[in-house]
Amino acid sequence: MHALNNAGRISVPTAQLAIGAAVAVILLLASLHVLSPEFDPRWRVVSEYANGNYGWVLSLMFAAGALSNWALGFAVWPQVHSRSGRTGLILLIISGIGGAMASVFDINHPLHNVAGAIGVLTIPLAAPLISVALTRSQPWSAARKLLL
Repeated sequence: MHALNNAGRISVPTAQLAIGAAVAVILLLASLHVLSPEFDPRWRVVSEYANGNYGWVLSLMFAAGALSNWALGFAVWPQVHSRSGRTGLILLIISGIGGAMASVFDINHPLHNVAGAIGVLTIPLAAPLISVALTRSQPWSAARKLLL
């Protein structure tokens, strides 16, 4: 909760955790493509890797995604002051809940679809709300084009 204690300041360790967990997601997903080549990613959803020998890698990937969402949300929380921006951060944290659920409930479990709906549907709403809110904050205004 270090990020929440320093109003207006980003917690560097929390931001680093968000980045590290996001990198872990990419590496874990890439490893699944190598470990289970029988699942063609052009025609299959990522969750189907749970039906192979490396479902635990998929669970780690979803858990890392959840951790990344949560860490990012807490890292930038002090920088977001608008109601819409805070709504976006809450949606990002909710998306992390969906990822955490997907790490526990694989594609063969009825709650996996709920996890997917929570995790996937909240990100397209959260991202623009957070981005627009950050562009209105002085430290982020120079990165406006990149954020939008």
